[in-house]
Amino acid sequence: MVVVKFRSTSEAKDMLKKVKKMYKFSKELKECLEDKIEDDEEDDEDYRYDEEEERGSRMMERGSYRGGSGRYRRSM
Repeated sequence: MVVVKFRSTSEAKDMLKKVKKMYKFSKELKECLEDKIEDDEEDDEDYRYDEEEERGSRMMERGSYRGGSGRYRRSM
């Protein structure tokens, strides 16, 4: 519970005005933070997908390299 006393009506109005500004700012800040978190989650998903794709292509390169004409040189 909050108890607030003001010396005058103008002081109360001034405080209400400040609280409304803080509320608006807090609401905008909350939305920005939520958007940032959503963007980070999407970026993480994209990064994981790219990493898996890259890992798969590296495995293919290694497989074709090792499976080519052989691993060791023949001596003449």
